[in-house]
Amino acid sequence: MNTKNHISSLIVFLSVTAVSQVSFSFFNAAFAASCPQSLDWQNAHEFAPGMKYLHITIDEPRLMENYLVRVDMSTPSLRVTGTGRSVDWGKPMSDVTNRVVIIDTLRQKTRDFLNQHRIRGTNMVLAVNTAPWNPWEHPFTHRHARLAHLSVLNGQVVSHTNKRGPMLVVYTNNVAVITNALDDADIPNVAVAHPGFSVIMRGGTILATRPKDRPAKLAPRTSFGTSADGRYLYILVVDGRQLNYSHGADMVDLAVMLKAAGAVDAINVDGGGSSTLVYHDVQKNETFNANRHDPNRKYYRNVALNIGFWRDEE
Repeated sequence: MNTKNHISSLIVFLSVTAVSQVSFSFFNAAFAASCPQSLDWQNAHEFAPGMKYLHITIDEPRLMENYLVRVDMSTPSLRVTGTGRSVDWGKPMSDVTNRVVIIDTLRQKTRDFLNQHRIRGTNMVLAVNTAPWNPWEHPFTHRHARLAHLSVLNGQVVSHTNKRGPMLVVYTNNVAVITNALDDADIPNVAVAHPGFSVIMRGGTILATRPKDRPAKLAPRTSFGTSADGRYLYILVVDGRQLNYSHGADMVDLAVMLKAAGAVDAINVDGGGSSTLVYHDVQKNETFNANRHDPNRKYYRNVALNIGFWRDEE
């Protein structure tokens, strides 16, 4: 199926394949200055009830592989969870010797997070990395993480810090919001609250900007967006640092793509080698890593926080 959309004199050609891969060709290097009115979610692959997947390839002005999931938060029996406290929570890290760093979480690959929940019987079908952490220093293999900002799971504070900042919050009623603050009174009603770096879009207005005196910093990225009515949560992961495959994205790219997906608010979270999107196709009964960090898909990082979704069987 081929369609053409005309957006502010910018023509975007879309080619949708059977696996819902879309190729965009932008004739202006500043493609992020405008965006499609909407992505074709109707023909996207529904890998689980209420969850649809799109793989979008942008070839101009640079290569960029984008992996998007739209979660219908109104799906009956939808459940959300995240990384909780380590069993060693509150203890000092034994593999940091030059200072005392207190443990919040056990670092874990996103795919392992999903698989462990499936083994425990939750039938998790979607998982993605979220928050940044410390320490991130040589040798980069620390078993545990200390979170830089407040994190919550099922009403329990996971982080030792109470520092607030931009965060994705999913309440126990499955309302998802992107906020710059979380009131203490709301914490008991929180299913998952994970911090990020910055709000890149608010109310449909793109807040992210590009530096004028130097090239934009491109990297693998993870970001989240929410729809105006709160029904949909959008997840975007972008591959990067792969010359002939995907160069990566900056903050403007993320905001533009999430706006095209249907989001009005968006947040950028931990990216780089942490960016990982994993989903389980219920029809195929097979689990997939959507993105990659190398052609052989051998490298995936242990991260501090993951968020996961599933639907209870009725």
